[in-house]
Amino acid sequence: MFDGMRLQKRRKNNEASTACIGTDRISGLPEDILHDVLSLLPAHDAVRTCVLARRWRHLWRSAQGIRITGVMGWRDANKFVAFVDRLLRIRRSCAPVESCQMEFDDYFLPAQKHHVGQWIMDAVRLNVQVFRLSFADLKCFCLPYPRLVCQHLVRLELVRVEANDSILDFSGCPALVVLRMECCFLNAAKMFSPSLKQLSMFCCEFHRTSRTRISLPSLVSLTLTRCSGRTPLLECMPTLETAIVSLDRDCKDYCINHSTSVCGHYICEGCQYYYGSDDNRNNCVFLKGLSEAAHVEFSAYPGVFVFHRDLKWCPTFSKLKTLLLDEGCVAADHNALICFLQHSPALEKLTLQLSKASQYPVKTDSGRYNPWELPFASHCLKKVEIKCEEVDGRVHKILSSLSTYGIPLNHIKIRQTNRSSGSGYVNLVCTGFSYN
Repeated sequence: MFDGMRLQKRRKNNEASTACIGTDRISGLPEDILHDVLSLLPAHDAVRTCVLARRWRHLWRSAQGIRITGVMGWRDANKFVAFVDRLLRIRRSCAPVESCQMEFDDYFLPAQKHHVGQWIMDAVRLNVQVFRLSFADLKCFCLPYPRLVCQHLVRLELVRVEANDSILDFSGCPALVVLRMECCFLNAAKMFSPSLKQLSMFCCEFHRTSRTRISLPSLVSLTLTRCSGRTPLLECMPTLETAIVSLDRDCKDYCINHSTSVCGHYICEGCQYYYGSDDNRNNCVFLKGLSEAAHVEFSAYPGVFVFHRDLKWCPTFSKLKTLLLDEGCVAADHNALICFLQHSPALEKLTLQLSKASQYPVKTDSGRYNPWELPFASHCLKKVEIKCEEVDGRVHKILSSLSTYGIPLNHIKIRQTNRSSGSGYVNLVCTGFSYN
């Protein structure tokens, strides 16, 4: 009887121990879910799962995603290179790969970067649909010269890389739809893709002495913000629907003496005479490329003369329905504002966003467009919204200009910052104004 009691006690202890340890519920999940989990792990961690259990031995070989991270955590950089070489070679004979990410940290040495070109080619041979290449260091990595050729590539993301003409020729990627570039240097004369629909460029640098031609006949959405160098020349985009463009002080088409009529300052290299012979032949640099869009948000730092120079050949925005302009575009004389109203016959909503403090007036020149000579063309405009911190003289002048062109005051709404709460806006309906 004593032995029976001891055996029963041992059985209860084993049951309690088993309950504490629990069962391997993760291994019981469907393979599709396990493949998704492995795709989120760094590649070296995904491979290590092969020792967990018999079922995990080959799961990593059929994961739909590969994520290769930098050499941090590796004792020997050469072992890291050998691992990536072998990984991509093995995956070529296994299940298809949908996405591939290569994210290299600051520990990735220049001596190892020459392997990246081969890794990119190996990843392309896997027929990936989504590919991301990112470097953490500030100096851009120069992509290899061969042109990308991938029939299945749908989305491409590049961070801190230098792209030349060969790489930016995407005619060999007929399925490419989305391109996102961040902090990249475009050392190229042209970017071309017959299929691209979404282009997003943030803090990228274009060439400083010549303009990059962007030819994207299927583009639907364009975002171009905080870029430096010469403003790119946008060719016709007949399918464009939405455009967000911001030209700030880092733009090469910037004049330090934007409040004067004649410039000879060495910093902007005499911008009035530095517009370029190519620009004179092409007239519009970028406005013509945006002319098919239905929704446009545009901002320009005071002194970026390429915007106001483009107004001289301003095209008709026949499909434009909503437009947002910041104070740098509106300027003191409102020429750009009136110009858009005259060339946007379908415009329904106009938003003017004024900054906290008054900006400098925009530089004028003898070839500048004078919009007051043409009739008002925007008869569909039903809503005007002015966003500001306070209703000051700038707002009064805008109201005067709009009123001159017959826009009813009851169509204008002023959204003033709510100072009492520190956030949000107070909506004011305009019924009249005083102008001195």
